[in-house]
Amino acid sequence: MKKRIKTKHQHHEEIIRQQIEEEIFQEKNVFFEKKLQEATEKYLKRIDYLVGANNELMRELTLCEKESTHKDYVSIPNKVADCIVLEENF
Repeated sequence: MKKRIKTKHQHHEEIIRQQIEEEIFQEKNVFFEKKLQEATEKYLKRIDYLVGANNELMRELTLCEKESTHKDYVSIPNKVADCIVLEENF
């Protein structure tokens, strides 16, 4: 009888331990899913920003190319010219 009580106790202990582990892992999974979703949203916003910036630069380049066909030089807007890095060896 004593053995039966001990095994019954072990059985209940194992079930409770399993339930606790499942709750903890479920909470961790929810936590990691939220973190993954936040990171994904962050990178999607960054990609959208970079694509928008690339499109803006492409429009400016197209305008500059159109202007260069009418003149002997290419005009560069000040906000773009401030970002240009010149090479020392030219």
